[in-house]
Amino acid sequence: MSSDLHVEVAVIGGGPAGVAAAIAAARAGAKTVLVEPNSFLGGAGTASMVGPWMTNYYKDTQVIRGVFQDVVDELVHYEGSTGTLKCPYDNPGETKGTGGHITPFDAEILKFVLNKLVLESGCILKLNTYVDEVEAAGGKVTSVALRSKSSRSRLTANMFIDCTGDGDIAVAAGAKYEMGRKSDGLTQPVSALFKMSYIDMDAFIEYTQTHKDEFIWVSYPILPAGLPSYFSDRMVCLSGFNRLISQGQQSGELYLGRERITLFSDYRKGDMLFNATRLNKIDATSNEDLIRAEIDLREQIISLVSFARKYLPGFSQASLSGAASRVGVRETRRIMGDYVLDQEDVLRGRKFDDGIAKGCFPVDIHSPHDKTNVWVELDDAYDIPYRSLLPEGLENVLLAGRNISATHEAMASSRVQSHCMAMGQAAGLAAAMASQEKVSTREISVSSLQKNLREQNAIVAGDV
Repeated sequence: MSSDLHVEVAVIGGGPAGVAAAIAAARAGAKTVLVEPNSFLGGAGTASMVGPWMTNYYKDTQVIRGVFQDVVDELVHYEGSTGTLKCPYDNPGETKGTGGHITPFDAEILKFVLNKLVLESGCILKLNTYVDEVEAAGGKVTSVALRSKSSRSRLTANMFIDCTGDGDIAVAAGAKYEMGRKSDGLTQPVSALFKMSYIDMDAFIEYTQTHKDEFIWVSYPILPAGLPSYFSDRMVCLSGFNRLISQGQQSGELYLGRERITLFSDYRKGDMLFNATRLNKIDATSNEDLIRAEIDLREQIISLVSFARKYLPGFSQASLSGAASRVGVRETRRIMGDYVLDQEDVLRGRKFDDGIAKGCFPVDIHSPHDKTNVWVELDDAYDIPYRSLLPEGLENVLLAGRNISATHEAMASSRVQSHCMAMGQAAGLAAAMASQEKVSTREISVSSLQKNLREQNAIVAGDV
């Protein structure tokens, strides 16, 4: 063992939720460490290239701000984003595929921005570092063993925040969990996103305007004035080409796990992000399943790149310019907490006295057993209650991200990265408060937590 470390708040997992948790805790004055197995932060947004970020608005009202907005502002400063864009639709009330707003970003610039914000907050950053053992007793995690290329050490903390996505820390400490849907336990499919460059975007966009019958949905995001001249001057996002995809699959020319393709043109001219591959019946807590997914999805990428160059308008000179270095996972374990957020809470825009973050993304279920999708609009933005961040039976562990206490259907909304950042910020502040007050996570004042979140520019229950 090398030198051990003791902190007030230990955040495990450096994806969107973990980054926000670490920044919030450190800004609140708590000695904080962020542990991440990759060599960079950002999780789904960087390793899995999941972009653009889905909505942080309900209709035209912003409901997620705080650390999320800090990240966006830094990205804009370094020309890593346009900022958040409104996506209009022909049908009133429709937001298919985006939730009504998107925030495009450059994954490489994001890696830098997240490092910068985490370090500026005063947080200790442990990259290339794995948790390989969790010690728990009496309803508390007492320590975790860390392993890096050059050392093994033990990390002790007053409070632990599980931002692993899979609930690894909470489960190792004895927390109960569910996986998949009630009927058969199947989880949403995994995907690998990729980017193509050197597309004639004018030709592509003009085609979409004259062939709207080929698309399930299409939107042309509204770009702000004053962007650099080398940014895109128009953008499109869409899902469709069903007939073309079907023909390719039937002829054997295309290998793809989906009946259509979803595309987001980038804020950089000539670049297009594909969210189109899919593989079902993968347990993303199993390394053997993940290996199978990584291999299969890369085959889908290469097949679709070749197919796109041949058949998509404006793609004849295009090439593959980036692909997810890690499979994008939509769902694994959902830890059982003091409150289980459910579908009705989400769809009806339910409000909670202990709401510590807002959710606004529609229920978006990629079918666990076939190639279809379910998309259900919300009646209003909903509150994510603090109780959903508290795993049953654990007194010094908080959850943030897609592993919070929610049903399969509710998580199909709350899992998106903007929401994960909002939850992470709340968990980070709550952990700092509990440590500083020397109480359990359940004993802090939620109204004080909400007040402190507002002081960090977050939006909580009752604000909108």
